[in-house]
Amino acid sequence: MTANAADFAGPSCGRRYEKELETHFRDCLLFYLDGRIKFERYCYGEAACLVFSVWAHGLDETGKILWDKEPEFETDQKALPRVLTDVQEEGTALQFDGMRKRYVLTEEFDTDKMNGYSRFKVFLLRQKHH
Repeated sequence: MTANAADFAGPSCGRRYEKELETHFRDCLLFYLDGRIKFERYCYGEAACLVFSVWAHGLDETGKILWDKEPEFETDQKALPRVLTDVQEEGTALQFDGMRKRYVLTEEFDTDKMNGYSRFKVFLLRQKHH
């Protein structure tokens, strides 16, 4: 399946997709307008915190996510989605590796300062992509 990661970023800076029906962790994929992707895994509960995160520089022509580096632990490696296998509901639901649980759109954002996407950087990126 041919897809560009930036296609899932929406009209502004980016979008957050969250894995549905998950009980132990909250797994999120963030897509940015420059084509970068960030995977974030959070634990649930009172002390909900980030377990780990990994960046990717996009998707290849087969839909494979191009992770910048693999996580250190095997359990974390297994958590990463690898290949986009289906796009559903006009891009608001993404299926990876043929798994039943999809990543569904939960948020659109204009900036993401914590990850280096200030209002100014987003402005410059949008100028480049138009």
